[in-house]
Amino acid sequence: MSVTADSRLLALAGKLRAARRLAILADSDHSHAFAVLAALAAAGYGIAELPAGPTQLDARLRSAEGEAVMLNDYAAFAASLPATLRDAVAARWGAAERDPHYRPGQVDCGRLIIPVLRFGTVAVISAGVATVPPRHAALAGAAWIADAFRADAAIAWRPLGVALPLPVLIAPADGTPDTASLLAALDGDDAGPHAWRTT
Repeated sequence: MSVTADSRLLALAGKLRAARRLAILADSDHSHAFAVLAALAAAGYGIAELPAGPTQLDARLRSAEGEAVMLNDYAAFAASLPATLRDAVAARWGAAERDPHYRPGQVDCGRLIIPVLRFGTVAVISAGVATVPPRHAALAGAAWIADAFRADAAIAWRPLGVALPLPVLIAPADGTPDTASLLAALDGDDAGPHAWRTT
């Protein structure tokens, strides 16, 4: 779908840039995510404590405590997914408690830890290696974006493997973070072609 045809982006354009909540799902090359962060900061988005560069972003992502998605919240999100996807995830990866990102709880059912850094109204998530079907942690990350962080839009370098009730802008196939085109798309600008597509 063309970003110019997505009414959700047109609605987002009516919100002040500093108030827009965005989730960036970083690919393995963190220079791409940093380029997007820097462009958003320069354009007036609510970026707090911008890293000095891609190396610092990478180091901070590696040491981040992350965000927790409680297992019962994840179960509720998973129940809303198509049965075919749920069955495929269970068949390939087993129960959510077997996921490497799962942490047991002392007085609850435990949680899945999502590698996230918050920079004000923009969050960066270390997306990890893509799998088909997605791992439980990847789905929990999608749940966190939509339900806990309540993002207005997400920016990614590959499809998430699950539909979200918000626009997800996917980078060009070569991975180039065309920031001018991205900013235009987020502003609902339909003049000219855009390098990013939305799902």
